[in-house]
Parts: sequence; structure tokens; C-alpha cells
Amino acid sequence: MREILLGSEQTFRNMPVEIDIENKKYWILKDSDLDSYRLVSRKCPHAGALVEMEYGEMVCPMHGWSFDLHSGTCLNIPTKGLTAYTIIVIEGMLFAQM
Repeated sequence: MREILLGSEQTFRNMPVEIDIENKKYWILKDSDLDSYRLVSRKCPHAGALVEMEYGEMVCPMHGWSFDLHSGTCLNIPTKGLTAYTIIVIEGMLFAQM
């Protein structure tokens, strides 16, 4: 596992935040209840389409699956979800553990 610096916690205020890492698209999500972050892939687990933000929801335009804004879990098929990685905070900086 490696840690990838995402940036200052202050930079990421309005969640979810879209970010590119090594030419791949992700979102940074925050669980307000636990005050924790996670990094999720924008690639839909069903057919690999890029999940988009539509009307305040994360939705796969190919088949209409929607995903929880805090965890990336699929709301249509709860056993599915966006690939997720832990984010740790060290001295105000966010690091993805990938």
C-alpha cells in the first residue's frame, strides 16, 4: 500500500470533490457523522461507465445506478459500490491509502 498526497484538508470543503490521480477519476467523500474521508473511483462497478453528479446525486448514466454521497455504496444494489480507499489526515493534509 502506498500513500498519495491529495492536498490540504482546507482545500476540500464542498463534498464530493472530483480529483484525478494518475489519469484516473475519483471523488473524495466525507462522512460527517464520523468526520472521516474516503476516496472512491468514478468507475461504475456494473459496466465501467463513468459515474456523474446529477441533481446532487452520484449516478451512472448507463443504467441509472445511484451511489451514496458519503460511502459510495450503490443505493440500487446494496452489495455493490464504488471502489473505495481510506483517506487519513496527517497534520491537516489528506493522504489516500492505495
